[in-house]
Amino acid sequence: MRIRALAGVVAVVAVLTSCGQEVPSASNAFPPREAPSSAPPVPRPSADTSVGLDSSPTIEEIKQHRQFHVGVRNDAPAFAARVGPGEYAGFDVEIAGLLATRLGLDPDTEVTYRMLPPSLLYDALASGSVDAVIGWQAGGRADLADVGPYAVTDEPRFVVVRGGDDAMVEEFEGILDAAVADGSWQRAYDATLGREGIPARPR
Repeated sequence: MRIRALAGVVAVVAVLTSCGQEVPSASNAFPPREAPSSAPPVPRPSADTSVGLDSSPTIEEIKQHRQFHVGVRNDAPAFAARVGPGEYAGFDVEIAGLLATRLGLDPDTEVTYRMLPPSLLYDALASGSVDAVIGWQAGGRADLADVGPYAVTDEPRFVVVRGGDDAMVEEFEGILDAAVADGSWQRAYDATLGREGIPARPR
């Protein structure tokens, strides 16, 4: 009896195969697995966070307008003095030139100076009429930031910028460090303060 039943099943399978039909799978077979779904995409940063923290808005503006506006003190001629119409000389002027050069500007034509008494330097910087003040100190004001000191004479001298622009502080710190490392600082000193016999050293 079993032999007849088995023969009948074989015959049915043979008929189905010869007709090109697929043999039905066993009822207890597992269904085919679906391919695992890919991981959810990482959310893209919003427009607010897409602005790189390593980019200084002030430096970008300086480069775009090709002008670096610098405030210098009018009470220290060896550091900054007007020597002709639109012409300035002194150690702080040399430092401004080093900063400008590293920003890709021409220090002779793309840097403008405002010689001011120390009492007016804060207003000039806070109002945006200058991009930086050279030869001053923020004095703990939260809205200003000291870079340096770039020189130590009878007192430390800093480049002062508006507060909150950490990228500008970092960029200027790097420029001043590079100037010491490549000898530019020393050449600026020799051409100005050194001739006047004023001792100074980098930070």
